[in-house]
Amino acid sequence: MKPTALLACKDRNLVSKNLKILVIDDDFSMGDACRETLARNGHEVEVTQSGAEGLALFGRWAYDVVLLDLRMPDMDGLSVLHHMREQDPEAVVIIISGHGSIATAVQAMKLGAFDYVAKPFTPAELRQAVAKAGEKRRLERENVYLRSELERRTVSARLIQASESMARVLNTALKVAPTDATVMLTGESGTGKGLLARILHEHSPRQDNPFVPVDCSTLVPTLFESELFGHVKGAFTGAEEDKIGKFELAGGGTLFFDEVGNVSLEMQAKLLKAVEERAICKVGSNRVIRVDARLVAASNQDLGAAVERGVFRKDLFYRLNVVHIHLPPLRERPEDVPLLAEHFLERFRYLNPIRVRGFTPRALESLTRYPWPGNVRELGNAIQRLVVLAARPVIDLADLEAAGTCRLQTGDEAALSLAEVERRHILGTLQRLGGRRSEAARTLGIDRKTLRNKIRKYRLDAEIARLS
Repeated sequence: MKPTALLACKDRNLVSKNLKILVIDDDFSMGDACRETLARNGHEVEVTQSGAEGLALFGRWAYDVVLLDLRMPDMDGLSVLHHMREQDPEAVVIIISGHGSIATAVQAMKLGAFDYVAKPFTPAELRQAVAKAGEKRRLERENVYLRSELERRTVSARLIQASESMARVLNTALKVAPTDATVMLTGESGTGKGLLARILHEHSPRQDNPFVPVDCSTLVPTLFESELFGHVKGAFTGAEEDKIGKFELAGGGTLFFDEVGNVSLEMQAKLLKAVEERAICKVGSNRVIRVDARLVAASNQDLGAAVERGVFRKDLFYRLNVVHIHLPPLRERPEDVPLLAEHFLERFRYLNPIRVRGFTPRALESLTRYPWPGNVRELGNAIQRLVVLAARPVIDLADLEAAGTCRLQTGDEAALSLAEVERRHILGTLQRLGGRRSEAARTLGIDRKTLRNKIRKYRLDAEIARLS
């Protein structure tokens, strides 16, 4: 089944029982009766009296079930079925047949039809046939959703790349993955450091044990020790029961410190002790607990420079920086953009009932030439927005501009520096969102701190102030 037939849900239990149904029958009264019967059950029903028109509708929209008459003047049902199955091998088609065409209906079943109802049928028989077809569609949706979740959670899909620079990154990661060496991942926000950390874990002997991420940028300093090391009941106000910390949770697996550069100097000392000794004490306890977790750290900062400034401990830096892998920004590997765009299109195309199939060459060129300051995360957000707003099956420049995404650079614009293009894009995004920085950061695919740094870098404060 094509992903377009999926509903936009994050939980398989949210799949709607209401179906989008196409009825193709040259008998107007029959089509109208089907519409009235099925609409009472909350289904959305579209009716056409033409086989050719029905095929055109099927090619443009995602239908859950098709009711197809076998005998029509312009195009017989078997031909329509054949073309539908070519477009979507998982199409759920119920044949409507007269008493004299039961043999043909059986032939249609052999060609891939799901079921048939013989005229004259009762409303109850029609509802029962559609209910069976809907259940089949529901199970298919669940299977596709579960497969997509499994793909997302395992080797978190693939590190999609065509560039030599990312091929080297992946090659290094796969070499170091089977070892217990501590790895430091660096790169701008949105370049895929979290994905690469999971790849390191899932290609290691520890893959069957937990992968435990720690977002150091969101850890509250007062709870840092409790989160990492755990605590015993009564250790502090509010500690009403024992808690297991991240180090213990990652036992036998991988502990991933994301944005480790945000850890305060005081907490760095405690983290260093745990890393060096491979042992922890829970808050409120003197009992030493040995821990066995492979360590992976990531930062969008230059930690070497942070060491020179005295804001990151040199000894902790060397402990974490045993193997260093740097992920280049997307603007330095434009050849990866088309592959990533197609990947995200496949992931998000089910969000729009139009069967979004791809991009025009001009649109892909525009996406490729844009510098993507938010890197892969921003590209993913942009493709999702494009799919949601798409008005046609193939995304073109007009769709990019309508969705507020990048546009093709021509003439003098092509000579602009990447920094100037980035500055204009950030300012344009803020202008479009009325200066709301949190929303702008989400749209750009970067965190607020990165956006704040870029605003300072491009001296945009005065222009933003005028927006409020």
